[in-house]
Amino acid sequence: MSEGYVEGFAQAYDQFWRPYPAKSAQSLLKLLQSLTPEARRVLDVGCGTGIVAEHLMQAGLAVTGLDMSPAMLARARERLGDDAVLIEGDAADFTVDVQFPVAVSTYDIPNHLPDLDRIAAYLQCVYNAVAPGGLFAFDIATVAGLRGMNTVQIRDTEEAMLLFRGALNESAGVGFYRISGVVRAEDGRYDRFETTMTNIVVPVDHLLKLVADAGWVDTYLAAQDDLLTPLDEVPDELRHVFVISRKPA
Repeated sequence: MSEGYVEGFAQAYDQFWRPYPAKSAQSLLKLLQSLTPEARRVLDVGCGTGIVAEHLMQAGLAVTGLDMSPAMLARARERLGDDAVLIEGDAADFTVDVQFPVAVSTYDIPNHLPDLDRIAAYLQCVYNAVAPGGLFAFDIATVAGLRGMNTVQIRDTEEAMLLFRGALNESAGVGFYRISGVVRAEDGRYDRFETTMTNIVVPVDHLLKLVADAGWVDTYLAAQDDLLTPLDEVPDELRHVFVISRKPA
C-alpha cells in the first residue's frame, strides 16, 4: 500500500489533496459527538500526514495514528507534535496493545489494497483493535470516483508542480495513476519525484459481506457530508461512500 507514498508525494498531498480529509474530519467529528460522546481516544488507520488527526485532536480527542509510509508519518509528526502517538504499520497487518472505543480510516484505504483478501484482513485488524461496543467509520472510492483517474492534469503552485496521469480498467477492476512532480524544499531548492499507485474497484455488496464476516454489526452506508443519515442506495454519481459499523458489545 505504501508503494507511492514517498517524501515528494507526501509534501504534495498536503497541498493538493488536503480538502477531502479535512472535510471528512468535520463529518467524523459530528458522527462521534452524536454516537460516541464519551469516547476520548481514536485510532486513525492510514492516518497519512495527520490531517484528520489534527482536527480530532483540536476537538480534545487523543489520537493514535497508523500508517505504512515513513514519509507520511514524518509530516504527520510535524503537524501534530509530540501529543499524538504515531505507529508505522500495515493497515491490513497490525495489532495494538490497548483497544480503542473508536477507529476511523479515510481516503479509500480498501481501494489501495491489492485484493479482497487483504481488505478482509484490514477489516479484521481494525475489529481486533476496537473495544466491544466500539465504532468504526471508513470510506471507499466508488466506480464513479475511480473514473476520475481517466485524466491528465497539471497542478502548479509556487511550492510544487505535478503532472498527473491515470487510467481505470473497469472490466479488470483496477486502475493506476502516475504522478511526476517537483516540490520546493525548505532550503529553496526543488526536489523531483515520480510515483505510481494502483487502486482496485471494491463492489459495495462484496465489501458489506466482508464487513459482516469480520464481525461488525449495525452497518450502514453514508455520504461524506452527512455520516449520521443512512443511504437507502448509493447514488451513481457519488464518488466516495462511508461505511459505519459497530463491534458487538
